[in-house]
Amino acid sequence: MLPSKGGNILNHVYSGRLTAAPRSVDLAALGLQLGRICFAADFLLFGARKFSDPSIISTLLVTHHLPGGLVYPAMFLQLVGGTCILLGLQTRFWSAVFAWFCIVAPSIFWLDNLENLTRDYAAAGGFLFLLLFGPGGLSIDATLRSPLDPVVRYIPAITGNVVLIKRMMLIGRSLIALPFLADVVKKLVHFGSERALLESKGIPGDTIAVVMLIEAVFGLAILVGWRVRIAVAVLIALAIFNGFILHFPDYVFAVFNDRFQELMLANFKNRGAATFFKDITTIGALIILAVHTPYRTNATLHLHAAAM
Repeated sequence: MLPSKGGNILNHVYSGRLTAAPRSVDLAALGLQLGRICFAADFLLFGARKFSDPSIISTLLVTHHLPGGLVYPAMFLQLVGGTCILLGLQTRFWSAVFAWFCIVAPSIFWLDNLENLTRDYAAAGGFLFLLLFGPGGLSIDATLRSPLDPVVRYIPAITGNVVLIKRMMLIGRSLIALPFLADVVKKLVHFGSERALLESKGIPGDTIAVVMLIEAVFGLAILVGWRVRIAVAVLIALAIFNGFILHFPDYVFAVFNDRFQELMLANFKNRGAATFFKDITTIGALIILAVHTPYRTNATLHLHAAAM
């Protein structure tokens, strides 16, 4: 028998009550906001770089036998969609678009770069969770509680079919686990160069074994849905290490410098920032996964969803 109280499942989504206990609602909203900030940072930066000089990406598109003019819809997507993700406006719609974008675009342009490829796939996994459950309480969607959400209106199964939700969550977890499991394979294949990378950063080369163990164990934990929040906490720490130690671009921070404007422009155009920002989006996906993981064990909400 369905519960007589509690309202529509979307009310739980908009109010942030997908977490296990009411006292964690504020933390859940903050977590989802932080995850959305991580996503938006990547898309807004690279959208702005396309805006400043479309010719670079236009040339890249042509070399991949695609129309160079596609740079403009990509720019629009990253700037407008990134802003909407940041603000939590029409979040499900933009999450669906970005989930598609983060699978298709890297499958064309990052086939020669496993790190960037799999980290974009992880972002797609995070967007699947935003598509399913929304942006949380700190968002325009939650403030307006608008009935104009096109995903809810035209594809109600995404928020109301338990079987579909479980399958999409499995796909999302698989995508989020992928960069860590792929990094294990990469380290096995390129063991010497990966060890040398650690040593170049002043880290003992033997640390590579510990890193591989963490990636394998906790990546598999996320994949199978076991102790997910613990796995997420460990892998967030690892992603921070990867981003700020191994992949940090050569940014120059010189606030009190006569060349401040010139240096900031150089930072903006830094071509070595891609993998760093992929690590940031991976952190965002992990945070969003941690927030929404308890939903899979909430039988009451599952029953209520199935009745919609």
